[in-house]
Amino acid sequence: MIEVRNMTKAYHDLVVLDGIDFSVGKGEVVLLLGPSGSGKSTLLRTLNCLETIDSGTVRVCGEMTGFSDDGKRTPLSEAQIARQRHHTGMVFQNFNLFPMMTALDNVASGPRHVLGTPADRARRQATELLDLVGLADKSENYPSQLSGGQQQRVAIARALAMRPEVMLFDEPTSALDPEMVNEVLDVMLRLRDEGMTMVVVSHEMGFAKAAADRVVFLSDGKIVEDAPPEKFFGNPEHARTRQFLGRIL
Repeated sequence: MIEVRNMTKAYHDLVVLDGIDFSVGKGEVVLLLGPSGSGKSTLLRTLNCLETIDSGTVRVCGEMTGFSDDGKRTPLSEAQIARQRHHTGMVFQNFNLFPMMTALDNVASGPRHVLGTPADRARRQATELLDLVGLADKSENYPSQLSGGQQQRVAIARALAMRPEVMLFDEPTSALDPEMVNEVLDVMLRLRDEGMTMVVVSHEMGFAKAAADRVVFLSDGKIVEDAPPEKFFGNPEHARTRQFLGRIL
């Protein structure tokens, strides 16, 4: 589903990602972990064409993201990038809901305006997705009338409404009060059980141990360790990983 090969990304003289090799199979859940500034969120954003890369390749569902597949690295048009983004749904730490739309209309807006889904069908699908995330009774509420955890669940439903093949989560619980974290993680666990491919940037160690197939640890723009959770937490191979875990656990 995802294949990254020898990818680099820099902002002027600051190299953020350096020679990244990374892949995700269908149905896998991969957690990206690392200190602040390690490049994990930037890596996630390259998968959704929110960041362009400087060298190497990034493929999502077989398509090279951001560039044509002709060997000349020709940048894609906005329309081509929008089509590529149909493969992925992305959930951010700040929910980014439309404040003047109800929860139902937030979820239905993408299918209506991007996919051209008729309004009645889009609203029907949105109702089903709100039920999936446990918010069927909040469909007519506006974001300001919802808790942070509820807003994030609406954001997940909105991403799912575009029928993505891969879900990307960028620290989806970091802006939530502790008691709201589990309601979002429960939805993510449900998606895992349904076979959704997911790449998650998070420091939720409980989720990593319960749901992740692999944990990928980044430091200074490089992948230091890539291992199943039991090995990553129980017997990490690299000293840098052990140092990091010693500080956060």
